[in-house]
Parts: sequence; structure tokens; C-alpha cells
Amino acid sequence: MTYAEKIQELIAHNFTRVERDDRLLDVFVVETREKGIELWENWTKDTVEIIRFHLPYSPQREQSFTLSRSEVEKMLYENTKVELES
Repeated sequence: MTYAEKIQELIAHNFTRVERDDRLLDVFVVETREKGIELWENWTKDTVEIIRFHLPYSPQREQSFTLSRSEVEKMLYENTKVELES
């Protein structure tokens, strides 16, 4: 799968790219495009799914995380800094 195909797939599944000014990057401080990492998010009623991959894109380096929405909201509110772990 190419990078363009992956982006199309993520958009089709209601994911949005975490941009540089996104509050999630205040929580996940090491997950930046400057470090070659791209994050995509999908918020539901109870969860936040985050897809992380390194650029240049390789399917083998893609990781998916499902977090409790209430925990993510708490981290955002308290400006807690954490790392996504495999």
C-alpha cells in the first residue's frame, strides 16, 4: 500500500490528520512530523483511535492505539504529557 492509498483509506474511515496546532500534540509531545511521525485520529462516543506511522510510509511501521475518550479528555484538560507506547 502506498502513502496516498493509506491516506484515502483513513479518510474513508473518518480519520483526520493531527495537525501541528492540534491539542493532541500538547499531550503526545514526541509524536511530531518534525520527527517523521504522522498521527491520524478518530473520535467516537467512548474511544479515541490513533494511527501512527513513520515517514516515509511503510505498512510494517504502522501502529494503532485505542484510548478511552474520557482519559484523553482528562489528559487534554490537565495538559498531561504522555507517550504512545507499542
